[in-house]
Amino acid sequence: MADVARAAGVSKQTVSRVLNGTGHTSAATTARIERLIHELDYRRSGVARSLATNASFTLGLIVPALDNPYYAEIAQGAEWAAWAGGYNLFLSNVFYDAAREAAALESLGDRGTDGVIVDTPSLPDAQLSSFLARFKAAVVIGRTVPIEVAGSIVVDDAAGIRLALRRLYASGRERVAFLAGPERFGSSRVRREAFTEAETARGTFSAAQVLQADSSSEASYDLIARLARKGLSFDALVCFNDVMAAGALRALFDAGIRVPDEVAVVGHDDIPMARWVHPPLSTLRVSKRELGVSAVQTLLERLNAQNAEPTVLAPDLIVRESSGPLPD
Repeated sequence: MADVARAAGVSKQTVSRVLNGTGHTSAATTARIERLIHELDYRRSGVARSLATNASFTLGLIVPALDNPYYAEIAQGAEWAAWAGGYNLFLSNVFYDAAREAAALESLGDRGTDGVIVDTPSLPDAQLSSFLARFKAAVVIGRTVPIEVAGSIVVDDAAGIRLALRRLYASGRERVAFLAGPERFGSSRVRREAFTEAETARGTFSAAQVLQADSSSEASYDLIARLARKGLSFDALVCFNDVMAAGALRALFDAGIRVPDEVAVVGHDDIPMARWVHPPLSTLRVSKRELGVSAVQTLLERLNAQNAEPTVLAPDLIVRESSGPLPD
């Protein structure tokens, strides 16, 4: 910086203002400094920048499972937005493990990370809030938290379930079941509650209609295969996510149960595999990249002391073959 300042005939403070985009510098001086920065191949010291601004210019993103394309696409959106905002993004995959999630939060805090995004947290609210308080700013995806604790980016899960059910009802399905994910996931609880409310209003609810499994293809396959051997009590199945729906589709196929003729299936997330399974999966689409971008943008706003209300993204129902046609 001293070499640039000397060549430009200005103080180091003036060069710093140009680099940081702060304060007032004439257009001619700014242009001269920017030209010299390029000619002298000046590279800013990250350590010096951090000391001058009391910021590390690093963000953390904690996701539960990168083997699920849903979270991988969110991470891509977050990485793009972080880089565009001048930040590096540290990614931590915690495998749906609350203890690993806690360890990741502690490690990011110890490293002086400016802000953190936690996607689909497993930690209970009180413990999560305690960890998030260590950061200058935080955002949670998939769970609404108090605005003073963190920003929230959520999908309108209840609206999505209602969309799926309206389609299934209109196609003549009488006995709909819901395959929920783990209870610790806030989004699974909201979707289950929306399903229960809709079926209760219809006068067709039974607790036996709510199934539950780990959020993997293997777990949903095992559950649906076991139920198929006993005889299914439903003619439609709404799944917590597409990964679980894929396992359910395979179990139904192996049991000789035709989809959608005998059982209609609807997933959630519209991950890439949804269009390639057989039959192609009807699903509730959410923009995963938009989730990641919105999370980083909200985090940067909170780093600048702007605490916005929760961001709610509406899902769209993508109708493919697995849900069957509407009657003529």
